[in-house]
Parts: sequence; C-alpha cells; structure tokens
Amino acid sequence: MKSCILAGIAALAFYLPNTLKEVAKPYLGVYECKEAKLGNEDYLQRFEDITLELKGNGEFILTFREKGGRERREKGKYTYDEKREAITLDGGAIKRQFPLKDGALRFQLSLGGKWLSVLFEQK
Repeated sequence: MKSCILAGIAALAFYLPNTLKEVAKPYLGVYECKEAKLGNEDYLQRFEDITLELKGNGEFILTFREKGGRERREKGKYTYDEKREAITLDGGAIKRQFPLKDGALRFQLSLGGKWLSVLFEQK
C-alpha cells in the first residue's frame, strides 16, 4: 500500500512541473484566423483555414490552405514580452512585434500602400 502511494506521489511530482510551466505561459497553443483584410478586401474568403501555433520551445508554425489548394506551413521563432503583452515573430524575412492580449493576436502591416489586418484568436 505504501509503495502504491509513493509511486503516485512520484508520478504527480514528475507531472506537476510541466503543468505549472504551461499554466505560467497561457499564450501557448493554437490560434485560429478570424479576420484577414487587405484594404477593404476580405482575404479570409480565399482560404479554407489559417492557424498559428505557438510552441513551448519558442517556435511558431503558421499553417494555411487556400481553397482547393494544398496545405502549407511556415516556421519561425517568437518571443513573448509579458510586460508589454506582445509577441515578436521572427519568420526570417520579417521580424515584428504585435500585441497579444486576452487570447487575441492582431497583426497590422502596410503592404503596397494598403493595410493588412489579421486577427487570430486562441482556440
């Protein structure tokens, strides 16, 4: 009986640190694109789905599929600034900081004289 209790405590002690790390980083996980506009044009209509995953190792994966097309993935690195409630995405060609607050991430970039506005919400 004692060995069963000790085994349970040992298993809990092993599991607990990982759980605490995840709770301390509530921004981790998958975000679904809810809005994508370039100027007044709704670009989200062109895609079946767009997701952004923030992984615990500081890596992000952007996954998207145009309607009738194949799935594509882009990877990069990110850092989270807790004080500013902002995330810096580094995809190689672009490194920018964006607000990430209450499970919502909004990108706003100027492209070719028009504003690209993208909203991701945590699933």
